[in-house]
Amino acid sequence: MEAQTIIAEESKQFEAWLDSLETVPTIKKLRAYAERIRLAELEKCLGKLGDDIPRKTRRAVDDLSRGIVNKLLHGPMQHLRCDGNDNRTLSETVENMHALNRMFDLDTEISVLEQKIRTKVEQNQK
Repeated sequence: MEAQTIIAEESKQFEAWLDSLETVPTIKKLRAYAERIRLAELEKCLGKLGDDIPRKTRRAVDDLSRGIVNKLLHGPMQHLRCDGNDNRTLSETVENMHALNRMFDLDTEISVLEQKIRTKVEQNQK
């Protein structure tokens, strides 16, 4: 009995992890979008500073830009995570993916995730 409980719990966690992989394309596209902007702005900044700036300064500016991007993306990335245990969370994940795709014009295919989430919601409602 105890083993069955452990297996059921682990299976549920594995399924949630597997579902979370469906958000990877959106996460990658959002990160790539942010990275393109970061690099373009970094190049503009370094261009204004000139060619004779020390390597340490270049590295500091690069680190600063990476830190800003990471902090800005942290919230949206958290909202793309879906543990599969809460119907509201499942629905919100789909809404968040739609919103991010629209806002950043990421053009990510989300119909597969959406169908999986709908199936899961239906199963949880039974």
